[in-house]
Amino acid sequence: MQKRFEIDLDQYESDFAELQDLEQDLLSDLERVEKLEFWEPTKYERYYLPGLRLAGIKDKTNNVILNTADLHVHTQWSDGDDLDRVLEQAVAMRLDAIAITDHDEIKGAFEARRRVHQRRMPLTIVPGCEVSSRDGHIGALFVMKRFPKNLSAAETVHLIHEAGGIAVAHHPYSPRWLDSILRVRLGCGDLIKKVPFDAVECTNAVPGSGVKYNIAAIEAMHRHHIPIAVTGSSDAHVARFVGKGKTYYGGNQGVVSLRNSLVNGFTQGSEGYWKTREKVVYYAMLVLAIIKNIYKKTGSVN
Repeated sequence: MQKRFEIDLDQYESDFAELQDLEQDLLSDLERVEKLEFWEPTKYERYYLPGLRLAGIKDKTNNVILNTADLHVHTQWSDGDDLDRVLEQAVAMRLDAIAITDHDEIKGAFEARRRVHQRRMPLTIVPGCEVSSRDGHIGALFVMKRFPKNLSAAETVHLIHEAGGIAVAHHPYSPRWLDSILRVRLGCGDLIKKVPFDAVECTNAVPGSGVKYNIAAIEAMHRHHIPIAVTGSSDAHVARFVGKGKTYYGGNQGVVSLRNSLVNGFTQGSEGYWKTREKVVYYAMLVLAIIKNIYKKTGSVN
């Protein structure tokens, strides 16, 4: 029986020679792509990074790689952590891709993509943002612009699709008590039955009893026979939690495989193990965020 992923040293040399040829104009290719109205993968994302994963494998056609992505990450461009720390953690977690989805802002995603190319980091950045619709938060992936706030979920998804993006219902069944405290609608709830989302975030990494809100999303998809992709994400606002939630997808074409898997519903989400210290840090930060938000809403602080 033929061995899977048979490695050949001569194949390594040949593959790396091809990768060296690709290195010549990676930054100029990124500059070209950044000017486009619609998302397009760069040569680095489409060929170079997958080439690294496949280097030395003889039969690349009949061997399919399993990839991982964290599709909901925040940076300092909204209420998240330092971008460099986020990127370093993503690499340390051996993720193939992360989506930078700052609240109603996309500049952080563009900067992340730029730094990854400049530093030749083994990571793909999916440009995106988390749109604050009046019905709940919606992830816009593979987009090159941000979107208006406070529109309906249906209007927001329509605009994301017009921009060539993928619309994800973020934490659709987040607790209503948290909505009340923060005075904002976090999840779209049962609108996932009516609005043409491309995917539902069924794993939003949260320790302890918060898992029940993920289970509610999974059960709703089964109950209502919603035939779209599911995603797993960390929703990390602190770099150390990047990769706590993951989306698994197969394919040898890098970020193109990720996009195709989302479009066709061939993804699976999962959540990592939470150590006791991590749980304490997570909930301490959640309480702090709630307190800050309350003061901000009441005008007690600038």
